[in-house]
Amino acid sequence: MGRGFHATLVIIAAVGFVTLTLTNNNNNYFHRSLKSGQLQSPHFASRQRRAIAKLAHPNETITKKLSTAAHSYCDGNDLVDYPLPKYDACPPNSTLNVIPFFGGMTNALKFVVLGGLLSFEENRCFIVSEKDAHLNPGHKYGKTQDGEMGNFVDHFFEQIGLPHDHPFVKERMESGNYKVRDWQEYWTPLKERRTALHRFDYNTTMYSHPVPRVDGVTLKRDFIRHIWHLLPSYRNSTCQALKEKEIFDTDYIAMSIRRGDKTKEKFTSKFPTVGAYVVEADNLVPHVFKDGQRPTFFLATDDCYVVHIFRESRPEYTFVSQCDDLAENQNGYDILDIPKMNAQQREEHFRKFFIELYALALSKVFIGVAYTNVAWWAFMMRPADKETFLLIDESVQGQDALNYW
Repeated sequence: MGRGFHATLVIIAAVGFVTLTLTNNNNNYFHRSLKSGQLQSPHFASRQRRAIAKLAHPNETITKKLSTAAHSYCDGNDLVDYPLPKYDACPPNSTLNVIPFFGGMTNALKFVVLGGLLSFEENRCFIVSEKDAHLNPGHKYGKTQDGEMGNFVDHFFEQIGLPHDHPFVKERMESGNYKVRDWQEYWTPLKERRTALHRFDYNTTMYSHPVPRVDGVTLKRDFIRHIWHLLPSYRNSTCQALKEKEIFDTDYIAMSIRRGDKTKEKFTSKFPTVGAYVVEADNLVPHVFKDGQRPTFFLATDDCYVVHIFRESRPEYTFVSQCDDLAENQNGYDILDIPKMNAQQREEHFRKFFIELYALALSKVFIGVAYTNVAWWAFMMRPADKETFLLIDESVQGQDALNYW
């Protein structure tokens, strides 16, 4: 079976108790004994009950929302339905904001979204700076000038912010009339983070939201649709992959399992085991897959070995994963590895990532963890439906984590 793995699972439904017998020489993926909900926060348990209630309701609307979202992401009309903001519509004498692009992709994009909203609210244009960004291949050689040229953003996405060769940008950079923004400006204050607890009348010359007093999450969701567009080749290959895996516009559950360099960030104690995911999946299966339908799960993970463990633990389920299509197996993402990748490895890595993001966003139910920005981005891509977005580890000082996103 490989890597010294053997597992036996016994489910006792009456008390929700799972016994897991484990022999695994390399990875502690399972707890030896796991009570259903053991790793849950109270908010997870409450949201799971609401998810089950919604899925069981005969007039549920989430399927229609997800179908609409799937086609809107893949029909090729996204730039018509969600046109780019008027990036150059700031006053001629205004200061230019420089928004740093740093960290992993979803982290970097999250702060571009927040920095962009702050910039437009200040009536300022902005550029995205990849100076010293690990995702930029120029970083590998210490070429900070290359890092300014948008080699990552421009390679994969439609224009975000003003292009660096725009006359306004050139003049502001030469005159010194620009400001490099600190990410903490639009993260530490919850209002600038645009959480669900805050309301906004957002009406600027560059981008406006049509709803008055819109909550922060709804504002971010809409703004993301306008500023984040995969280039057509990546959008087409992403959507085609979902169709080939026969999950596009279908009912399935998606799971996000993040390991890798999160150990360096001391999140190891928060890593839910595969057993925790399996228990929650078992609870949801009867409510998502009906009339003898075989349960289908999409696994988005940076550690491809967990796919093997899921399949061994539940052979009666179908587990779909991009790990099956990789030329090189992934055993945990580390941002420091990105500059070391050659062009082919980089393409494979991010094509996989795009497919995973779309699959997470378009699933009937999402099960994941709050400690990764992948979950944050997938939540913002999904239709507005908190109940079907389940975070096993969610807790912010005992509060609902989604209220702080």
